[in-house]
Amino acid sequence: MSFRTTMSHALKHFFVLRKHRPEPAWARLLIDFAIALGFALVFTVIPALLQQRLGDWHWLNRTFAGSLIVAGCISLTFHALFRSFELLAPERILQALALRRRGGWAWVFFPLFSLFGSALGMSVALLVLGWITASNALWEFVSNAEHLRNFLLISLVITALNWVFWKFRIHHQTLQLQASDAQLRLLQAQIEPHFLFNTLANVQSLIDLDTAKAKQMLEAFTDYLRASMSQMRLADTSLGAELDMAQSYLTLLQIRMAERLRFRLALAPELRGALLPPLLLQPLIENAIHHGLEPKIEGGEIVLRVSALRDAQGEFLEICVDDDGLGLESGKAGARRKGRAGNGIALANIRSRLQTRYGEQASLSLQALPMGTRAVLRLPLLLPSPLTSNPAKP
Repeated sequence: MSFRTTMSHALKHFFVLRKHRPEPAWARLLIDFAIALGFALVFTVIPALLQQRLGDWHWLNRTFAGSLIVAGCISLTFHALFRSFELLAPERILQALALRRRGGWAWVFFPLFSLFGSALGMSVALLVLGWITASNALWEFVSNAEHLRNFLLISLVITALNWVFWKFRIHHQTLQLQASDAQLRLLQAQIEPHFLFNTLANVQSLIDLDTAKAKQMLEAFTDYLRASMSQMRLADTSLGAELDMAQSYLTLLQIRMAERLRFRLALAPELRGALLPPLLLQPLIENAIHHGLEPKIEGGEIVLRVSALRDAQGEFLEICVDDDGLGLESGKAGARRKGRAGNGIALANIRSRLQTRYGEQASLSLQALPMGTRAVLRLPLLLPSPLTSNPAKP
């Protein structure tokens, strides 16, 4: 990754609280130094203008050096405090602070944190200045009422500007989220008819061949719809609910395919509460059956595995849908011969939804196995928090 790309990525995520930072530490420190340099220039140029000392290079150099030390110490103190907080705080606290709901305690946390960080950073800076100048700079500062008053005033101004910045940022993020949510609902609405028509086509194909089994399948389909239609309209659902729907869908298809279809689901119980967009797993299962198992005379097995992994960008869910069918190329060729080469739309839909919702943090890929195909779905691991509202709202 180039320097420009690294710094752009670091700037994009600089104000985001996350336990596992995707950008290198040096990039964040470089941004901290740039912030300190900016403040040092401001606190040098403004007094110089007010005191008409722009031509006094000795005064400018001394003032700038002192301002840079103070600003640098405060900036590094904030860096250390926030990074320590990110590492020590539970994930649900970081999620709640990231939302910064209006009227919530998160809006109080950041101003207080800002005041505390400014005071601690200033104390560190005065200790450094005292060490450089061989004086008791810290005591001289705290014993001077005018210095304390000016520092408190500057701290309050910076805190107020910080509050306004975050208020504007959250408003902008809210507008982006609303636009993304509208796009997600549009993409989701495209996949629901796809699923319904495919399932009804399965029932229709059985009517002439086995009326009793078609009736049994239609009854099972009705029960499935009753349990799952509400899930389709949610903005978020749980992994447990998605797996329950997937199991019901596979059970439904087993009525038609009988012993030609077997399936297994494996995941840790603590992951059932993980949050994700609805109707992500079923198209993958449907794709595996139509392209891999259904064209295969003896059928096969679907294995769905879910695990929590961690990399440099943080914790994420990895969902694997394996089948021991015909494989990628053979399955596609068989589907084309039967006039069913349309499942690429479902996979493209999933990728679009992931891109809209998570950006580069999520992906969907297909991998060839020695026998069959594996669909790998990766997305950030998000667990429900009691401090946030229920995300599963229509």
